[in-house]
Amino acid sequence: MTTLTPRPPAPAAAIRTTFVRILLSYKHSPGLLAVTLAAPAGMMLLFGFVFGGALAGTAEAAAYRSYLTPGVLVLVAAMGLAATAATANADLSSGLTDRFRALPLPAISVPAGLALAETVTGGLALLLMSGIGLLSGWRIDAGPADIAEAVALLLVFRFALGWAGICLGATIRDEQMLQQVAPLIFGTIMFSNIFVPTESMPSALRAIAEWNPVSAVVAALRELFGAPGVAAEGAAWPLREPVAASWVWIAVMLLATVPVAVRNYGSARN
Repeated sequence: MTTLTPRPPAPAAAIRTTFVRILLSYKHSPGLLAVTLAAPAGMMLLFGFVFGGALAGTAEAAAYRSYLTPGVLVLVAAMGLAATAATANADLSSGLTDRFRALPLPAISVPAGLALAETVTGGLALLLMSGIGLLSGWRIDAGPADIAEAVALLLVFRFALGWAGICLGATIRDEQMLQQVAPLIFGTIMFSNIFVPTESMPSALRAIAEWNPVSAVVAALRELFGAPGVAAEGAAWPLREPVAASWVWIAVMLLATVPVAVRNYGSARN
């Protein structure tokens, strides 16, 4: 009698299954989804009204919000890296990944499904933040094509950061150590042009900020949304050509993190 070995599911089907599983966890935990959306919304209110209110009533107020809002969108997208790292680490620590490993699933399916699900939830948060930004005085002065590219750039950047988070969460197995890494991630994000132009920084910090991928994406969004900043004389290439530089940075991040994340996520043991 011949024993039939079940065929492993196709990678796309396996990714879709793990993707839906993660989204269903939000459906069954509405409180978690509310917190996931409320925190970014609160940050937009803070930066849009509190910081923006410092210039309220002046001619620079609207320009400041147009300058600030793309930076806050990227800030929240980048901070999602720590949340994704925590989710990946929790899956590994709980033994859930061991169960997936026992199934005939492609090695990439579980981390890819996680990265996609985190991008979707992150996209919902960014959509809510954009609405709050518009209510607080942010205005978009760009055509449909530029707006579409800006949205795509922001979501793909969040997707790339999701892979970086999975790589981090699967590599650092100690939960307490991972929690200590979160402030370092925030500090790295802040070495950028989110709040101030890089030319106002000391030369050493300016060089770091100009080659920070976050700075390129922020500058690209400002350009695509119609509020471009003028690159200072002698600025590094990522700020002179921010849109092209952003796509290059995303490609580099994916090439660097996807193989490591798949290997570590699939081979980690409790």
